Amino acid sequence: MGNVGFRRSLAAVIGGAILAVPITAHAEPFEFIRIGDNDGFGFAATGQLVRATPPPHSSPADTDRNGVLQPTEFLPDLNADGGVAWTSSDNFDNHSTAERQDSAIECRGCVTTAGSVGSKWTDLSLSISSIDEAWPDADGPMLPNNAEFRFDFTIAETDIVRGSQIFFNIVFGDYDVNPALVAVASRGQSPRVLQLRNQGPADGLIQARSTVLDFADVFARGADGNWHGRLAVVFLAPADPYTAFDFVELSLLDIVAQSAPKTLVTNR
Repeated sequence: MGNVGFRRSLAAVIGGAILAVPITAHAEPFEFIRIGDNDGFGFAATGQLVRATPPPHSSPADTDRNGVLQPTEFLPDLNADGGVAWTSSDNFDNHSTAERQDSAIECRGCVTTAGSVGSKWTDLSLSISSIDEAWPDADGPMLPNNAEFRFDFTIAETDIVRGSQIFFNIVFGDYDVNPALVAVASRGQSPRVLQLRNQGPADGLIQARSTVLDFADVFARGADGNWHGRLAVVFLAPADPYTAFDFVELSLLDIVAQSAPKTLVTNR
């Protein structure tokens, strides 16, 4: 997607009409809205998965062996040849039915609309050697695979404190070809650019990235008195032939602070 097309895409999302969602009960305070599933890229059994290392290729991808591939762990080297790449038979499609239908949205303490989309980009290796079948991009797996996520949701007036910091969190894996960045566009603001950290020699590394957003960047009060949130996100990596996303979210918690070891440089 070129710069002009990118700006138009964000303008269409942020500048469009707000979809009011009636809220009749306050089930719980707001915690997060998540696009995709927090499920370790959809890998259900991790015990036999190995990371990309030299022979004998026996180092676990799930380093803490808790059954979920998480930040600071690794996407698996599925054919155990020492690399995670589009040329190494490491493609995977762990889409749930909801993800495939672009409707895997979890809204805890909020109500979402059909305008929240992007889960079709999650739990799938964005690989240029993938089979072109129901691909998220209209042009198939050829480069660039610029994932797009859009948040559109409502929180009852009393279920969030006005002025709260909102964290945009993203979990991704195997970013190793520069450049790559995430552009986040919020209400009335120029797109904010998040530069991703190249994994370096840690092939298949799973990383978390967070940035804090002002409350007013995300929310506007509707005529019903409730808070209506909107945000557009575009991943731009024009040259990376293999990467993957687990989920993106807006949350009251910073996922980097929650998941990263104290010695890990988070590039915030």
